[in-house]
Amino acid sequence: MKWRVLASACAAAVAVTSMPYMATQVHAEPAAVTQQTGNNDLKLWYTSPADITKYYQGWQEKSLPIGNGGIGGTVFGGITRERIQLNEKSLWSGGPSESRKNYNGGNLENKGNNGATMNSIHEYFANGQDNSATNLAKRNLIGASDDNGTNGYGYYLSFGNMYIDFKNVSSNSDVKNYTRDLDLNTAIAGVNYDKGSTHYSRENFTSYPDNVIVTHITADGSEKISLDVSVEPDNNRGDAVNGIGDSSYKRDWDTKVSNGLISINGQLKDNQMKFTSQTQVITDNAGTVKDGNGKVSVSGASEVTIITSIGTDYKDEYPSYRTGESADELTSRVKWYVDQAAAKTYEELKANHVSDYQKIFDRVDLNLGQTVSTKPTDELLSAYKAGTATDAERRQLEVMLFQYGRFMTIESSRETTTDENGYVRETLPSNLQGLWVGANNSPWHSDYHMNVNLQMNYWPTYSTNMAECAEPLIDYIDALREPGRVTAAIYAGVSSAEGEENGFMAHTQNNPFGWTCPGWDFSWGWSPAAVPWILQNCWDYYE
Repeated sequence: MKWRVLASACAAAVAVTSMPYMATQVHAEPAAVTQQTGNNDLKLWYTSPADITKYYQGWQEKSLPIGNGGIGGTVFGGITRERIQLNEKSLWSGGPSESRKNYNGGNLENKGNNGATMNSIHEYFANGQDNSATNLAKRNLIGASDDNGTNGYGYYLSFGNMYIDFKNVSSNSDVKNYTRDLDLNTAIAGVNYDKGSTHYSRENFTSYPDNVIVTHITADGSEKISLDVSVEPDNNRGDAVNGIGDSSYKRDWDTKVSNGLISINGQLKDNQMKFTSQTQVITDNAGTVKDGNGKVSVSGASEVTIITSIGTDYKDEYPSYRTGESADELTSRVKWYVDQAAAKTYEELKANHVSDYQKIFDRVDLNLGQTVSTKPTDELLSAYKAGTATDAERRQLEVMLFQYGRFMTIESSRETTTDENGYVRETLPSNLQGLWVGANNSPWHSDYHMNVNLQMNYWPTYSTNMAECAEPLIDYIDALREPGRVTAAIYAGVSSAEGEENGFMAHTQNNPFGWTCPGWDFSWGWSPAAVPWILQNCWDYYE
């Protein structure tokens, strides 16, 4: 019970640092506020867009996340230009590559000496030679250093951005009654505003059943939609202070535009991982679609639907960590999802998404006596901190925080599924940032830290009735067994007899490529208790 209380406190702390907070306001009219809040105590909403120019600072506080466990985005809600940051959870540098043919998960044979070093340390301690034991541990119970990116630890990388440029809006002052929101009941991020006599609306979500990101734009009034859509892979280092210390984020790609489809196909230079995104732009019958220089232009439409899917050739299977697909096969697989989704109406896609999401989300309802505040979420958060919020408003924010944590778990960690054509969709567990990363500058590589962080990610999963969301974690730990046996043999001298499996070992940090060695500094990197600890999560799943 103590662990569960601590888990709830930790989950709240994580959620409160993630809940989008805005400083700049463009206030909506009272009627728009009333329409926005309705009777929904689980809607985050704001009266101004997030700043799309601040790529490397604050995106996690200001944009609104959507995801389906494998792919996702963060929606900024721009008026003249919308930015949707795109993510694919397996897009990592590091691991096996042409330049690292002998990649061995960071294990150093000469340091562990098949357990001989560990035995010497034990002997020193047994003989009271503590300093000798400690110094030997500091020098030898370590893995390969990867400060310069040469040994293959890698980084979780940003995929890129989709931009929507609205050509009939010249500035933010052209519109009124602007609001943007994230409805936790439906996992849909929306934008609404009026321009003249026309009401513009957008809805964004990432569908787990259809495996696509969907943006739906409507214009209700005399004006029609006029916009450009483009997709740009992220080939920038990021923040110079916290950014990647090597060039493993770099990539090559081709962009082709045909029949309203933007096709991005490329690979990372560091490890030759293939990646692709396919984005189809669809309009109503009144609208026209024109292919341009790397973009799709729409004019004269009352309704536009943009469907995107993203994929890589990563597979969590030791030792290659690749599906073996050719570039064409990968493109065909990802495009299949877009084609299947494009054959459905928007209403069908939305219904599929909401039904699937609510099947998990609606299992838990929390009532602390909250009422729906008329304050936008950032003002409500400020009032809470200042002590000026009513008790009922405070309870609303607390309930929203609790459900926001459940929402983020559903959006960033979903079970393996096999689609109707036989494609198997496996997803990695939530990393240090769940699924979302704003640029190629993720702190601590946005990796899997097993000295508490990964464990803590999943502590509330079972007690809040979302057991299937833990399946990616179980699969990931299972996949650590084979590379972890190498680490156990080198550092602990625990070897396998023929036809048998020995124990497996992993430490403080690991990546999607079986990096199970100790870290490159003993003070933080040696953590043989990491696996027993994470196995408690697996036991909780079994229970």
